[in-house]
Amino acid sequence: MDNIYIQNEAKNNFNNWTKEGLNFLLQNENYKDIAIKTLSKLLELDETVEFNYNNLHYEIFESSESGYMVNVYSCAEKDKYGCYLDKNNIYGGLCTGSSKDAIEFMM
Repeated sequence: MDNIYIQNEAKNNFNNWTKEGLNFLLQNENYKDIAIKTLSKLLELDETVEFNYNNLHYEIFESSESGYMVNVYSCAEKDKYGCYLDKNNIYGGLCTGSSKDAIEFMM
């Protein structure tokens, strides 16, 4: 990794980064692993994460049964409550692995 700024931010777990900043890292093969690890940590702490990857919108949250639910949407359109619209859901499934597995599940 050559970028000192990104190295320093990684040491701080990207605490001050926005969703867009993490999406940028996901699109760059050099930093994709850092983004996956960071999203995994956020999923463990917050129990839900949302991000964009390859023009798809991902919503991952802790399942009430076990593991994580992963939903993939064709667009970021949401209802008045901030929930993705079911009509845009193109795939979803349960990942029974770790939070990192859930992030990588449908990528």
